[in-house]
Amino acid sequence: MRKLALSLLFSVSAFGIEIYLSPKYMTWEEFVPSKGRLLKESGFILGVGLIHEKNLFAGGVEIYGGVLNYDGQTQAGTPVETDTRYLGGNAHIGIWKEWGEKVKLKGNLSYRVESWIRDIRSTSQAEGYSEVWFFDALDVGLKISKGMYYAFSTYRFMFRDARMEASIEGVPVLRPKKGPAYEIGAGIKLSSFSVELTYQYTKFRLSDPKPFRNGYVLQPVSVRKLYILRLSRGF
Repeated sequence: MRKLALSLLFSVSAFGIEIYLSPKYMTWEEFVPSKGRLLKESGFILGVGLIHEKNLFAGGVEIYGGVLNYDGQTQAGTPVETDTRYLGGNAHIGIWKEWGEKVKLKGNLSYRVESWIRDIRSTSQAEGYSEVWFFDALDVGLKISKGMYYAFSTYRFMFRDARMEASIEGVPVLRPKKGPAYEIGAGIKLSSFSVELTYQYTKFRLSDPKPFRNGYVLQPVSVRKLYILRLSRGF
């Protein structure tokens, strides 16, 4: 029985699996160049994920969710305060390569997809609605480590414009234009445990206007910022 348990433990560790818990402070802001900022959402979300990295292969998935405070306005300019619920996930698959001994340099290249639901709750001033977002990108990353300490950065090249579909009847699918996206961070690894802090920035530019009812509709410039703590355990 003991030999079987040791064999199973070795088999799991051989897969190079890392699981993590990730509290995040998030802001979401929307802007129209001629009017300035239209709204800001802020608050905490929580993510859980799994990463597999072995033999030059890397892949992972994460799901996250939470409730943010919404501070915005109606189309007529009336101030609105409510909550926005977020539920989303991302996945990536790619390759990596590491060089060096005392000081290690690691490069990675991966394809990434991300989608989330942004659900704005109704108030007495305005009726709520939900949005479904999607984008994909090519991540190019670099990591440097010495001993237990490491730092990393990733630039996210979006292949194409994002996709946003609102739950309002008759609103067409909008394509917020691709913008800059990146993350930088640092961490410390102790045995099979690690703790890291990351700043992540993603921007979607103004979409093209599309006809809607007697006018048109568009997605404003949208900026997401995440301040991320990640607590990981390797197996």
